Amino acid sequence: MGEAAALSSVDPVGVYITRPEFSERMSALTSNVRQVEADVVKIKSKQDTQQATLNEILTAVQKQGSFKNSLIAGFSGLGGGIAAGTVYLLHWLTQ
Repeated sequence: MGEAAALSSVDPVGVYITRPEFSERMSALTSNVRQVEADVVKIKSKQDTQQATLNEILTAVQKQGSFKNSLIAGFSGLGGGIAAGTVYLLHWLTQ
């Protein structure tokens, strides 16, 4: 009891936690933070590569076509979606 009273009277800035289990947890936490930082760097590099690829694709698409070609491509995609939906509906109805 007297020991707890002595600790509370000490300036909290000067009190350090020196228990070994805290040191182990802290080193594990530091290790985990380093791993997360390494993962973030990998993710960032992959995003940069993907962004460059998307920019190349966008440039190629913009060079290729006119508005008419874009409409044709869009409606053919829409038609494919409608066809797939019809097949699914017929399959569902025949079950």
